[in-house]
Amino acid sequence: MVICMAVVLSAAACCQDPPSYRRSLADEEGPRPVEGVAIGRLGVWTGRDFNFASTRTDGKLSTSKQEAFFSASVLGGIELYDHFLVLATIEGDVASKLSSELAGVYLGWHDRPKERYGKGVPDEATVYAGAIGGSLKVHETDFGDFDRGIGVGAGITLGWAMTRHLSFDLYGEYRYLRFDYKPEVMSGSRSIGGNTGWFGAGVSFRF
Repeated sequence: MVICMAVVLSAAACCQDPPSYRRSLADEEGPRPVEGVAIGRLGVWTGRDFNFASTRTDGKLSTSKQEAFFSASVLGGIELYDHFLVLATIEGDVASKLSSELAGVYLGWHDRPKERYGKGVPDEATVYAGAIGGSLKVHETDFGDFDRGIGVGAGITLGWAMTRHLSFDLYGEYRYLRFDYKPEVMSGSRSIGGNTGWFGAGVSFRF
């Protein structure tokens, strides 16, 4: 009888250990106060406001019909308490005749809707806004230069987790960014850019 009771008590003690271990592991995998974020993305920056035609006071006609850039950018920063994002970005944009280099700072709010709504929604969603600026160059002789531009951007990101730290993201972003034409203009466009959109995909890594 004593031996049977000892076996039962030993078995009960063994059964209690795993839940304690699982709780400890869950605590370790919970949200951290500060987490690093690194993002790489590719896309298209496009808008009708990139269409440019200007007659200068010297009689020179400068035109560009290109309305889309191939774009590559890198973003890095921190995420606070699994929600609040602070990101800096650098970006390069290229078309056959035009190119630009941009930099900016975004603030955002990150959430995980799938945990709340279940299947049928993305694992992650982020809304963000901030300031961007930089330069635009035209690779054509005697076209004329543009001043540096400063503007704003705001967008949304939908993400699907590949691992706990890595996710695939789709981006849609509105930008208002204009570059003023330096030469004196007699008629036509006095700037390039304005209301534009950035659309693309990327991979984000949290560490």
